[in-house]
Amino acid sequence: MRLNNQKGFTLIELLVVIAIIGILSSLVLVSMSGARAKARDARKMDDLKNVNTALNIFYNTYERMPRNYNPGWGAYEGDGYYEQSMQELVDAKILAMIPKTPGGYRYAYYDYGPGNEIGALLVTALEGAPDSTVGISPSCRPWAAGINWCSKASNKYYCLCNPY
Repeated sequence: MRLNNQKGFTLIELLVVIAIIGILSSLVLVSMSGARAKARDARKMDDLKNVNTALNIFYNTYERMPRNYNPGWGAYEGDGYYEQSMQELVDAKILAMIPKTPGGYRYAYYDYGPGNEIGALLVTALEGAPDSTVGISPSCRPWAAGINWCSKASNKYYCLCNPY
């Protein structure tokens, strides 16, 4: 005797539903990773704009920029030199704390000195930005293409020049 009123799902129905849920969740994860990269980029740009403002205040107060403790090479976040340079801004009570990148390419600080179009240079790379030869405004590209990492033919570098 066969019962026609049995309730439940067949194995095939369950597998189809699980496959659909898997596909939808993978689409959500992919879109979220792009949103996370854009959020990190926005924070990086904001951090560097704040440091750029702090550099102007520091220069107007002390008539110099924070030292580049690694002359000729620049200071990269995590190498100690960057932290020493940024600590001058913290000690002057212009910045509350040393900015740290939220992920990806580290922050960098260079001081090319007064009297040129570069001055103090802040650099990071953006994850979600398209490759560019001019950068996202107000990114500067102080050198001819291919001469320096800020001016490679096409890249994701976000560079802020602070001439003084």
